[in-house]
Amino acid sequence: MGLLRKGISILHFDEQYFCQNKLLQAEHENLDFRKINHVNLYCENRSLRQIEVGLKNRGQKGITFIGNGNYHYVSFLLLKELTNPFTLVLFDNHPDLGSTQPLDESLLSCGTWVSYALKQLPLLQRVVIIGPTTFMNHCPNSPRVVIFPFDGRHQYSIKSILSTIHTKNVYVSIDKDVLCGTDVTTNWDQGIMTTDILTEYLEVLLKQKQVEGIDICGEAQISSVNAFLPYYQTLIRKNERVNLKILETCLNNGYQQTQSIS
Repeated sequence: MGLLRKGISILHFDEQYFCQNKLLQAEHENLDFRKINHVNLYCENRSLRQIEVGLKNRGQKGITFIGNGNYHYVSFLLLKELTNPFTLVLFDNHPDLGSTQPLDESLLSCGTWVSYALKQLPLLQRVVIIGPTTFMNHCPNSPRVVIFPFDGRHQYSIKSILSTIHTKNVYVSIDKDVLCGTDVTTNWDQGIMTTDILTEYLEVLLKQKQVEGIDICGEAQISSVNAFLPYYQTLIRKNERVNLKILETCLNNGYQQTQSIS
């Protein structure tokens, strides 16, 4: 069990990660998508193909840092690379299942990518969504979707979550907006999960399942003009600490890594 693919990739749709110096100390591969147009929130087909080509050419495919939540649809492209039946385990304050029009007529977006995956990826057996406090009225009542909402009154055991995962292989996608505001600051409304709970779940998944890959998004949206102001420096450091804790959990429980990032 553990993380099947090796290495770390950091995707740059903007400059957010360039301020996270400790994160960048980890051995990683950079993919620069800053010159691709029409990718914020929604992604037009031509731009999507450019991103897909860039992802396929990368060498490091174990852990992928995507950027802020507006680019979470990149997870759909990462799922397309998988070749074994799998379960998507999604930590997110939003189910990302919504679409106000038929998928064939709508652009892939950060709010619809899970629906695209369910429809277009035959190897995807089930989606297990952990932590949302926000629901859309048209979330499907489907046996292929299991949601563990967080309401602050109780915590789900990892055993109850594992009982809904019937495949040996899983893919884990983490949007940090699932976390409480004291732990991180993102560009979307946030949930109430703590980082400790998230990493506890992640640790057990890495020990009990074959994890095809892990992606992380949910950076704060900070302009280059404001990035060096004290308030925004505090946000950057807070978000970086969570990124490092997630990464350490992955490396310590997924596979051996010789380079320390602490």
